[in-house]
Amino acid sequence: MRFPLYEKAQAAGVLDGASALIVAPTGTGKSFIGRETLRRALLRQAEGTHAYLVPFRALAEEVHAALVEMLDSTRWDGKAVPRLRIVTGDHRDPVRADQADLIVATYESFLGLIHRGGIRPGVIVADEVHLIADDDRGPVLEGLFARLLAGRGVTALCGLSAVVDNAADLADWLGVPLIQGSTEDRPVPLSLAHKAVDDLASGLRDVLEPCREGEQALVFCGSRAAAQRTARDIAPLFQNTIPREAHRELIRLAGTILDQDPDAEDVVELLPNGVAYHHAGLPRPIRQMIEHAFRERWLRVIAATPTLAAGVNLPAGIVVVRDIFRPDVIRGVHRYVLLPSGEVLNMLGRAARPHQVERGTGIALIERRVQKDPGVQRLVAAIEAGRGGEVTSRLPDSFEGLMRFVLGVVAEIGDTTREEVAAAFQRTLAYHADPRPITFERSFEEDIMEDIPAYARVVEARGAIRLGAHRLSPAGVEATVVSGPKEYTVTISVTELSCTCPAASQYYRGTICKHQACAIHDLLFAPGIDPEVRTRTLYNCGHLFGRKLDPGTRLALALQILTDWGLLERVPGGWRVTPLGDLAATTRFDLLLVRQIAQRVGRVERATYREVARWAVEDYQEKDTTRWAEAIERWIGEVEERQVRAPVRFRGDFERALDDLSQVCLLYEKAALGLGKPEVAAAARQAAGAIRYGVAPELVPLMGLGLPQLGRARSRHLFERGIRNVVDLAQADPGELADPRRMPEALVRQWVERAREIQRARVVAMADREEADEEFDELVARFRVDPAALR
Repeated sequence: MRFPLYEKAQAAGVLDGASALIVAPTGTGKSFIGRETLRRALLRQAEGTHAYLVPFRALAEEVHAALVEMLDSTRWDGKAVPRLRIVTGDHRDPVRADQADLIVATYESFLGLIHRGGIRPGVIVADEVHLIADDDRGPVLEGLFARLLAGRGVTALCGLSAVVDNAADLADWLGVPLIQGSTEDRPVPLSLAHKAVDDLASGLRDVLEPCREGEQALVFCGSRAAAQRTARDIAPLFQNTIPREAHRELIRLAGTILDQDPDAEDVVELLPNGVAYHHAGLPRPIRQMIEHAFRERWLRVIAATPTLAAGVNLPAGIVVVRDIFRPDVIRGVHRYVLLPSGEVLNMLGRAARPHQVERGTGIALIERRVQKDPGVQRLVAAIEAGRGGEVTSRLPDSFEGLMRFVLGVVAEIGDTTREEVAAAFQRTLAYHADPRPITFERSFEEDIMEDIPAYARVVEARGAIRLGAHRLSPAGVEATVVSGPKEYTVTISVTELSCTCPAASQYYRGTICKHQACAIHDLLFAPGIDPEVRTRTLYNCGHLFGRKLDPGTRLALALQILTDWGLLERVPGGWRVTPLGDLAATTRFDLLLVRQIAQRVGRVERATYREVARWAVEDYQEKDTTRWAEAIERWIGEVEERQVRAPVRFRGDFERALDDLSQVCLLYEKAALGLGKPEVAAAARQAAGAIRYGVAPELVPLMGLGLPQLGRARSRHLFERGIRNVVDLAQADPGELADPRRMPEALVRQWVERAREIQRARVVAMADREEADEEFDELVARFRVDPAALR
């Protein structure tokens, strides 16, 4: 099987250390080129820590597995076998990943690593570069590239991107040659098409007809509910068409899934027909089992949300984008949003994966009622051309992203001047696209108020319109504005600017009224305003008006807020990062949350782990706080899972929330250590483990081992039998621990054998004090256990 794109990369010297941006369709071998580039860098012992960067955890896991296989099959001829680590923000991350030779990391995690200063970047492979245009992750990617380009020169940069219209412009910004691929570079032929249908359900059944004869298909739906509904609708099509052996395996799989999650009945009942659904609401182990069943070709069809298109390779000969619109909430209004053409093409490209199928077909269903929509017509043209639209910067739209960028620049440089911050910003794609002069002479008041003409009416009113009471609120800042004999409530948050007056709420929605103008001006510039209220208003206005402000004003505003919040401190001629800022620069959570955490920890001297768990809910969960607090209290109280009553519909959503809340608790720990409060730090560390596993802190050393089918109830049973940690388990007699009703002896024997293996490696790791840290990371990486379980 020829890979023409590989040959182009080889001719350009990319495999031997030359930089490039490779832009090509899905399935042309970009990921293999990236892996081979890193393998050769390790073979020639190129300097620096090399990295493969991806936007998503699931993709990081897949890349890591592929690199493990590649490195294991490589002859190192007397050289030390490279140390490979994966860093995704997961609780199983190594403690000192900067000691590795090769790292697979999400972009956010890699930012944290380079900030800590232990990494000298070597060869960097950056996958999915086109996601710079993503509203969520785009500013993170762009900020990382700008910082690498501005100050941390890499040995080589190999960017990988789907086909976009402005590839040459992206390569020019990155300062690297462009290698472009086309559909002709696919080793497996793929045909792209769009099909006009009167009804999505009947149209889908038509295109899935080949699956009755054994073909496999992925169907991408716009929402989780749509994926489940679609799977139920198509399941009868394949009744009695599944081969006997595959049917037997699917029945066995259904039993395994029910053993792990009795609430998974909806997906289990579909499996005998060779159909399943897949979305982030399912627990990760169940998603992985469904993926495995598809790879083994037991399943015919998976109906999935677009998250499955983020890099997981499955042998689908047919890919159908059922929904080209997805539900979204924009400024509180529910509507359907057309998918970007690049995202649709990426999904269609999941067909025809090399070494998995001989040919592929990607089909987007287009309802006839929307065919004349201009956006739909542009999407159809993109499918016909096989290329996406332009990649543009999202940094001007994300004030949080800009603040994090500024904080990262100061943290990296040290004592930093305003001019150095501006110089770093000049390496962003935002500046590359709009290279306006960056000046700091214009006042912030003049810059922001020129975009709020309604303030002229406040001045003309000569005091009849004035600011009344004001306070911080969970959403931001809430103020009362007196207007003659009436009073109105103005809310200023990062997502909305609202007023209860008729002009703003009924007649001129989206237009800033005079009451909003009064609140903004006086909260920002009037004397006597509480400093925290003023700074929060600055923060919110940065989000609301960021794109309208001059670049210099935005950068100055970011520096001011970071200083007011104690993340930066003034030094002669510039700024320096504080210990709290150092913490903020390495976390994926928003800076306002870090500020709130520092304030809360600063008010207490001691706490229990249950109190810290409640803080995490109150500070992090914006909605249903009371219900979340009740659910977490029951969860860490080891109440049976069915009785927890999570405030979300899907189990996977609850699991992700637990992971986030656990990480928030670790922020409390770090903040408490920085403030010299060890008792609070210890409680926060206990809370992190309790939330992560749904147990009291004493069970964390057992749960953190990640042993198969060792859940909360069985861990409690072991604890009551005197098993406290890996040492106790390794020394135990499986026959004495076994319980026919709760824990079969075969399963307990498996746990004990695994514990003994871990303990032997742990003893070796701790034997050499000089190498203990490195060996400990090797232990964590090898067994993928929670470091907290081995302390």
